[in-house]
Amino acid sequence: MIRSQMIGLMIVFLMIGWLLATGTGKTQWIRLVDVLLYGPYLIYLSQQSEEYVISDLEKVFLLLLGATTITYNLRNFIYFRNNKL
Repeated sequence: MIRSQMIGLMIVFLMIGWLLATGTGKTQWIRLVDVLLYGPYLIYLSQQSEEYVISDLEKVFLLLLGATTITYNLRNFIYFRNNKL
């Protein structure tokens, strides 16, 4: 991707985040995106060997971020769904 496309995507993603934010914390939709897309993608990236040039330390960091993103957001999703604050 070229730089201008990346900047365009960044602006779109920032606008989506702004519109979905409630001011009181993450919405349940954002938690689901984190659990179903973002966390697994980070874990997938950590398992790539030849397609990406990243060190073993970076792979461990991506794995850590993916696993903790899934568990943290899934736990909060379940908690807020059951307690409907």
